[in-house]
Amino acid sequence: MFTFVFCMQAQAGLLFNYSQLALKDLDQMNKLVSDKVKESKKSASGKAVPLKEALQAVYSRPNDDDMIEKVVAPLRTNLDNLESWEKTISQLTDEAINALKNPRAFKPVVQMTYVIFLENLLAEVKPYIKSEGFERKIVERIRDAQIEVSKEAVNERKLRTMKSTVSPSELAQKILSQNIEKAESLEATPGSATESSAEKASSGK
Repeated sequence: MFTFVFCMQAQAGLLFNYSQLALKDLDQMNKLVSDKVKESKKSASGKAVPLKEALQAVYSRPNDDDMIEKVVAPLRTNLDNLESWEKTISQLTDEAINALKNPRAFKPVVQMTYVIFLENLLAEVKPYIKSEGFERKIVERIRDAQIEVSKEAVNERKLRTMKSTVSPSELAQKILSQNIEKAESLEATPGSATESSAEKASSGK
């Protein structure tokens, strides 16, 4: 019984780990998305579940080739139609955070899959962060989780991809800091523009 439970935890609720997903090309990812959309439409209830599984897979794949942008639209559309986009993103964020805060229950490859999910999510929501709003709350939640990526997970990624890993919480903090600096810069710009216009007007230009 213990072994069965451990195996379930070791893979968590993932369809694939990041290493398996990295091998999938555009056609394969499109098929994964299409199959889950069809499964959702056929479901009498729980229509968001297959879409959630596919969304997790899409965001858990290393995005060096910008695959997310190419395949995510049908999932976003269908989840929006179900009014479940924000709820689904929130649930998947919590799942990733909880797994990374409890690394002993998960294999390093699964831990790193959740890290990559959060990395990709942060990159996708970064342009949409406002002073208030869903995207900002997600970034703040990741920051406040104070995630420490285990050495085993860091080594897992380094061995497979030769890439180093920064805590998603640190990435979130950096994004929020940059957003504050950008906001302050934008607040300063209108004043300068007004002064410049006033100067031109007074000089008759």
